[in-house]
Amino acid sequence: MEEKLNLLADFPAISTKEWKDKIITDLKGADFDKKLVWRTPEGFNVQPFYRQEDLRGLKTTVSAPGQFPYVRGTRTNNEWFIRQNICACENARKANKKALEVLNKGITSLGFCLNADKLNYRYIKNLLKDIDARAITINFSICACKAAELANILVRYYGRCGYDFKSVYGSINVDPIKNMLIKGKDLSREQVAEKLVAAVNACKTLVNYRVVGVNSVILNNSGAYCAQELALTPSLGVPST
Repeated sequence: MEEKLNLLADFPAISTKEWKDKIITDLKGADFDKKLVWRTPEGFNVQPFYRQEDLRGLKTTVSAPGQFPYVRGTRTNNEWFIRQNICACENARKANKKALEVLNKGITSLGFCLNADKLNYRYIKNLLKDIDARAITINFSICACKAAELANILVRYYGRCGYDFKSVYGSINVDPIKNMLIKGKDLSREQVAEKLVAAVNACKTLVNYRVVGVNSVILNNSGAYCAQELALTPSLGVPST
């Protein structure tokens, strides 16, 4: 009779002190705090490992995922997309080849960075050749001024493929503020609104496509602290009055 594995018996409980002592031994004299503890710019110490005892007193344990105040996230499941971003700025056919390659390795979501100057129907047709848009989510990043044109091309392409528009999921990352932050472009509120409205209206047929994007990575790469990134990111998505 095959003996079943008993995790509790075969792996006895180890105290936090024993774990840390073992780590210190493996560090061979290096300082534990300097080597493994990350001190954030805000002054928080992030330990290299945490245990159940560290949850004591935390109110997050009494909140359920997907419920207010959402301290454990907005999801009620643990289903996540495995996404691969691909640059399609230079050659749509090469980007398509790369996409088909990663799809055969288990990717469930694609992200394409597009060249606004090359955008036309043939460009998108070559990019999405042999990719079933109903089987995965397809996301696009392009200059905000070209987002509406891209949406119209996708509607035309998906229609010719015979897709039910309700069966395709994805996004067109329209983020005018991104260029304002990175390139210093001076756009008025009216100009930003014009670009967003045009893209949203063009995507009405693509009912399961998200259009407006807010990208916190810009803030992070510009030196924002964690707290600043968390505070500023939601504010970018709130319409000014």
